[in-house]
Amino acid sequence: MTTTRGAGRPRAASRALLEEAACELFLEQGYAATSVADVTLRAGVSRSTFFNYFDTKSDLLWTGVDEQVAALAARLAAPGGADLAGVDRELRTFATALGPDNVALAFSQESVMGLGDDLREAAVRRLADVRDVASAALRAAGVPELTAEVLGAARAGALLAAVRSWSLRGPGRVALADVLEEALAALDGAAVPADPA
Repeated sequence: MTTTRGAGRPRAASRALLEEAACELFLEQGYAATSVADVTLRAGVSRSTFFNYFDTKSDLLWTGVDEQVAALAARLAAPGGADLAGVDRELRTFATALGPDNVALAFSQESVMGLGDDLREAAVRRLADVRDVASAALRAAGVPELTAEVLGAARAGALLAAVRSWSLRGPGRVALADVLEEALAALDGAAVPADPA
C-alpha cells in the first residue's frame, strides 16, 4: 500500500524556517523574551511542527552540530571501534563538514541574544554526546574504560573549544578544521601558535 504525503512544506523547509525565525527573534528581543509560540508564529508553522524537530528552544541553535554528532556516531560505530588516531580523523571530518550556522551565530552574538547559561548548558549536552561517542569507540577498540573516558572527554572538549573559537574569530576568516588542529595540538602538548586575536 502506497501512501502519499499531504500538501504542505517539505520537512527540511519547516525546520529551516523555524531556525531562521528563532535567530531573528533572539537577536531582536533576546533569547529569554522569545517563546516557542513567538518562533512558530514568525515561522508560520504550528507548535506541533516545532516539537517534531526540536525538544527545546536552545536546540534551534545546534542543528548543524547535532547532525554532525549523529554522523560521527555512525562513523565510529564500526565493529572494533577506533583507536585514538581514528577518533581524531573522524573529528576532522566533523570539523570539515560543519559549516557556518546557528551555533556560530550563537557564540558570536551570545551577549546580544542574552543566551548566558542556556548556551553553556546546551554546549555541555553536546560535549557529553561527543565524549560518549568517542569513548565508546575507544573502548570497543580495546582501550581500558577510564583511559577511554578521559581521552573521549578531552577530544570532545577540544572539539567544542574549537567550535567556540572558530565562531568568535569569524567562520569566514578561518576554517574550523584549522582551529581543531590547534586544539588537538594543545592536547598533545605540541607548540601552539600565538592567538591571532
